[in-house]
Amino acid sequence: METRKVQLTGGSTYTISLPKRWADEHGIEAGRELSLEPNGDASLVVRATAPRNDRRATARIGVDGYTHPNLQRTVEALYTVGFDEFTLSSSGGFSTAERRAVTAATAKLVGLEVLEETDARIVLTNMLGNDGESVRQSVLQLEYVTVWMHRNAVTAVANADVDRAAQVIERDDEADRLFGLVNRQFHRALRSMQAVEQLGFDRPTLFAYYTTARQLERVADHAERTASVARRLDDPTTVDSLDDLATAAHESREVVTDAASVLLGGGSVDQAYDAFTARDRLLDDLDPLDRALHDGSAPDTYLLGLVLDSARRTAEYGGNIAEAMVQLSVQND
Repeated sequence: METRKVQLTGGSTYTISLPKRWADEHGIEAGRELSLEPNGDASLVVRATAPRNDRRATARIGVDGYTHPNLQRTVEALYTVGFDEFTLSSSGGFSTAERRAVTAATAKLVGLEVLEETDARIVLTNMLGNDGESVRQSVLQLEYVTVWMHRNAVTAVANADVDRAAQVIERDDEADRLFGLVNRQFHRALRSMQAVEQLGFDRPTLFAYYTTARQLERVADHAERTASVARRLDDPTTVDSLDDLATAAHESREVVTDAASVLLGGGSVDQAYDAFTARDRLLDDLDPLDRALHDGSAPDTYLLGLVLDSARRTAEYGGNIAEAMVQLSVQND
């Protein structure tokens, strides 16, 4: 950290000197134009290059010898870190199976499309804008999908409803895509202060959206897990604690929705503290329910124990959201 005193030049212009070492490293000479980026947090970024919003962030990467899973992971990584356009190149050309792997990865990511294909390269581009409204709407939609999945997964278990369980499992990809979009915007903001300005959020608020989305995506994963249990059950009605288990799962979901409502529903931080209380009470109640469940002799006891574990995890994820809401509140006070 270096400091400079502001000088008044010509009676109307404020000036400061540049650190000589930085200027030398970047070839700064008299008459050179620099880019100034004022930000809402009272910072001013001085760049020796053009602002990033004047050009699309692009990348090119060779993928010779990549396995199909690693091809997919590479596409996901390039998307997540914020590249607007990127090219995959292969000196030996892409096989049909490799192209399918890239297409499968593209289908899982919101806004990503194949722009151009040749024998030796595949160009992908992001078609969505980078703004805060897309982040907020994505998290709102993710909450809706997650709550729907969780509610229907619990119902599927209670009724051994295989068809309903299948519907829940199918929607997990949608939850992953929505989180992927939020994750991308969050990583863009880590790389560029200007990306934060484009979003219209300060960094703490953006982090709160990211944290909420991450926890919701984990709840969706446990809803999928619960639905998978429903497809393996013989007769859950033989378990005496089934109603208590369904109630616990419902209460774990309420911890999540109450905590998320602070950010997504305009609620007060008091709802976050209430979510903490509800989480702690539920976790205490789950211990005797766990013992009662495993004291039984029903054949589905083990599977329903997995459902109970998911209820515990869901409540903990809701607590994580509540923690993020309290942190955001004290930063904004």
